[in-house]
This record gives sequence, C-alpha cells and structure tokens, in this order.
Amino acid sequence: MIVIGVASLMPTVYAQQAQDVEIRPVPVSEIPPQYRADAPRPRKPFLVRYTCPESGRLVVTFDNAQQTATIESGNITRYLRQGMSASGARYVNSDESYVFWIKGKDVTINGRETCVAD
Repeated sequence: MIVIGVASLMPTVYAQQAQDVEIRPVPVSEIPPQYRADAPRPRKPFLVRYTCPESGRLVVTFDNAQQTATIESGNITRYLRQGMSASGARYVNSDESYVFWIKGKDVTINGRETCVAD
C-alpha cells in the first residue's frame, strides 16, 4: 500500500476507490524536510563555453556546491577552487599562479587575457 500524506493545512482529499493508494491528512511537521517547498535545492554543475584570443576555446564546468571550476582547453584540464574576490567570481589553482576571474559575461585569465562567453 502506498500512503500519500497531505498537509493538514489543505482540505482533505479523498482517493477514488484505489486499493493500493491511501491519501490522508498529516501535519506539516511530519512531511520530511526535503519534500517541503522551502527546502533548499542543490545546484547542479553547469557548463559555459568561452572564446579567448590566446587560449582559444575553453569549456568550463562550474560546481557551485563544491565551489570549483574545471577548465578544459584541448588536452589540458585545470581544476580550480573558488578564491577570495571583492566582486565577481574568482577561481584559482593551488598556488594561485592561474587566476580565472569572472565579471558578468567576461573572464580574465591571469589579469591579461580577456575571454567572452559564447
């Protein structure tokens, strides 16, 4: 039997004569937190392509939950972590010799090469 809880703030809903489904009112406090409307949703990683005058095409995967960016250019892959920034999003490697800084749709690499999102 499948039991479906309906928050007690809503009017009682009765299931049609289904043998394996029961709908009954339950207090909101009994609904697991991950199913509530106000539950935070994990952000999925997303991909952005950039065109750079020197570096060529970059494919960057951002993972906001992990605060990382993975940059792929040809056969080179860079794994960066989010660094300190007063504005925009700044990603750096372990010794901060490679800096990928995003402001709007533009990106600067090491403060000298400007790339544009496709």
